[in-house]
Amino acid sequence: MKTIKKITAMALILVSATTFANTVSSLPSVNGKEKELKEGPYFRKSGDKLFLNFFNKEMGDVQIKVIDSENRVLYSETLKSTLVVEKAFNFGNAEKDSYKVVVRDANDSYAEYYVVK
Repeated sequence: MKTIKKITAMALILVSATTFANTVSSLPSVNGKEKELKEGPYFRKSGDKLFLNFFNKEMGDVQIKVIDSENRVLYSETLKSTLVVEKAFNFGNAEKDSYKVVVRDANDSYAEYYVVK
């Protein structure tokens, strides 16, 4: 029963991501100018956690790194041919510092900063 629920949840995520990718590629105009939808990862901060969601429509390699303020790589992972990338980073026990989470695909590089005070 748990397996069926997991498969159903994964299918729902895949359908949601596919539906999002196939939506109109521009937003309504603002001051006469159209704004393009941001292609790239979505980051959400909640408490001590930073959540990452990325729809990898190219299905290429996606590299994820966490770097501290002294440019030390604290975490590195390369995901191969993954359609939906989902990660959660827990900064609850991290030292006070500024951290950068970098997501790189074949075309672009994106960064999000998280500060531990």
